[in-house]
Amino acid sequence: MTNGPAIWIDLDNAPHAHFFAPLIRDLNDQGYSPLITVRSFGQTEGLADAYGMRFTTIGAHTAMHSKFARVRATLRRAAQLIEFGLARRPVAAVSHGSRALAIASAFLGIPSMALYDYEHVSTDVFLHLCDRVLVPEIVRASAVTDHRIGYPGFKEDVYIHDFAPNDQILRQLALDPEKLIVTVRPPATWAHYQSDHSTTLFRALVDRLRAATDTQVVVLARTSQQAEELARDFDLNPPPFHLTSKAVDGLSLLYYSDAVFSGGGTMVREAALLGVAAYSTFAGTPGAVDLELERRALLTLLRSTDDIANLCLHKRVRPERPKQASPTREFILKQIIQLASKDRPS
Repeated sequence: MTNGPAIWIDLDNAPHAHFFAPLIRDLNDQGYSPLITVRSFGQTEGLADAYGMRFTTIGAHTAMHSKFARVRATLRRAAQLIEFGLARRPVAAVSHGSRALAIASAFLGIPSMALYDYEHVSTDVFLHLCDRVLVPEIVRASAVTDHRIGYPGFKEDVYIHDFAPNDQILRQLALDPEKLIVTVRPPATWAHYQSDHSTTLFRALVDRLRAATDTQVVVLARTSQQAEELARDFDLNPPPFHLTSKAVDGLSLLYYSDAVFSGGGTMVREAALLGVAAYSTFAGTPGAVDLELERRALLTLLRSTDDIANLCLHKRVRPERPKQASPTREFILKQIIQLASKDRPS
């Protein structure tokens, strides 16, 4: 940890720990002091701990279907972040989709940057309050003209390229590498962009996997509450299911999996970029990044229960993973440093 200018990073969902971990290391190397806040949600705190981050937990997620309730919760957390920021006065603030941080930064007059990669959500807060908004170029190309900046590749490219798998995950979850390993991420049923058809597809997938022989199915629930609901409503008992809501080395699990199914975006894209057979059971409007991965034959979008019934699962060869430079990471890091430099004393 350095004593340089503080850059505020807010993690409000588990994938953001993966995304920001290498950027935090790079910022430290560049002489900045990352100031990290975390919203208590699912595995976010556990993953931040696993990466050795020093963070302050501010606010917690609660499942809410009402738009009014979501707005109220966001404003409540923004007020808590304002109090935190007042005492520390960072030179810049960055998040991947934290509306609360965008509001808090605007109130405090701190230059801010927001990133997001799913365009079918409300982004007005970012476009009106943030100094910079970054999206993948594939999203930028499909949008109307505004001040969004397109970055190369996918957000997962920030951390996938120098990822080294750890086979300890196989022992941790008692998985036999000689048998088929399937990882499943259920849909976030509370998210406003979800549809009932996602649950229909998930139920069809559970029934399909239950009938598979010599198959180990790891179900990664998003929260402990969701794990309880899944166990009750879908009878996810071993074998073949291993249901957990604990923070695990998810990237290593994906690498050692033979197939990955997800009702959300990040995990299935991670699997696709790792070369795993990746299937999306998300039934909402597909984002430009997922359509691009489908176009490249790296991702299969499952649109019907027939698609699931006709699946053919098999073992795969796992190639070595040499570490590579990431143009995506370099581009985003440069954008953060440029933002932070605006307020630095000359």
